Amino acid sequence: MLTIKQLCSKIHKQLPKSVQTKLKNINKAGTCSICSTKRVSQTSRMILEYSHIIKNNLIIEQLVTHRNGVVIEVPLREYERIRDIRDADAEQNTLTPIDKYILNNIGGMSTHPVVAIITIVKENGSSGSSLQRIDLERLKQEIQVRNWEPIYELKKEDGVKQKNKNKGNANWGGHYYYNVSGGSQESFKSHTSEPQIFTTSKGFMSHDAIVADVVASLTWQLLHCHDISAYIPNDDVFIYKQTLEQHLKSKLYMGKSCFDHLEELENVHDGKLISPITREYISIDAFDGKKTLDQDDQVNISHNEPVNKHRIYVCPEQNVMLSDYRPGNLFWDTHLGNMQQQSFTIQEYWGEIEKRNSIRTAQLHSKEVKQ
Repeated sequence: MLTIKQLCSKIHKQLPKSVQTKLKNINKAGTCSICSTKRVSQTSRMILEYSHIIKNNLIIEQLVTHRNGVVIEVPLREYERIRDIRDADAEQNTLTPIDKYILNNIGGMSTHPVVAIITIVKENGSSGSSLQRIDLERLKQEIQVRNWEPIYELKKEDGVKQKNKNKGNANWGGHYYYNVSGGSQESFKSHTSEPQIFTTSKGFMSHDAIVADVVASLTWQLLHCHDISAYIPNDDVFIYKQTLEQHLKSKLYMGKSCFDHLEELENVHDGKLISPITREYISIDAFDGKKTLDQDDQVNISHNEPVNKHRIYVCPEQNVMLSDYRPGNLFWDTHLGNMQQQSFTIQEYWGEIEKRNSIRTAQLHSKEVKQ
């Protein structure tokens, strides 16, 4: 009997090569701004912003569930705040557990699944770099005191890269990264050539079981294209749908089955795949950029809860953290539908449309009365 991963692979191989490529990219991490890796799995070691940890009230015991390692990106000013609290409190009673952990685990070459690095990078929304230049002088002092090194990749004695370079925190070293640039002033960078070490926290998946359920969810949706029979016989489609549905109903995430989460997406109507935003049917050819030349009609992965909310959930059933790239939050939609959805969930989008339409109707009615 095929595993779910094997079944999805069998289904994908029956589709055109260009569609297969899109499906293979389901589990490909995006790039990040610090020592980024390229074209690796979203299960790889990730760099996670300190602010996102605080926003989502995460603790170390939850972070370690990301099996291939977490690197906490701590801005210099946050590090200094934490350090100053420690220095003013000999008992360290006023330090939070996460902050205490950070101070004791800065740098790579570690067996710990969670470590931290110190950074100075351009702040969001800021075009200047005057504050970062001042920060850099203080960082240089800290580097001397702590004997810190810039981040680097560990290689074997013969210079060959580590086989599992994207897993764990033992195969890279160093403590800090900075990139100070902007305006007409001289730029200062910790690296002339950045090692490829870290993966973005956007869309992370903590282990292969999550990947399999995400692929199964998106494959189940794709099988509802109204013209899928052009590539897969209807009898096979029926069996594939049933098998995937049974699997998705058996996998629990945050109190609901994966299948329950999928039904909330509203993207299957009368047994056919639709855009939950434009309400138009989606053809299997829309997955193929060569056959669907109009970019607005091309299909890509969309999110119900958007990426820019930076939400990270802790799933008790799977004992794992879940990002925006989680089973039941992803759906296929056209480029146009994705653009119209903006930063709303599907339900929020239609609520906003109804609110705007009621305002428009009232305004038009008022205009008619005045005339």
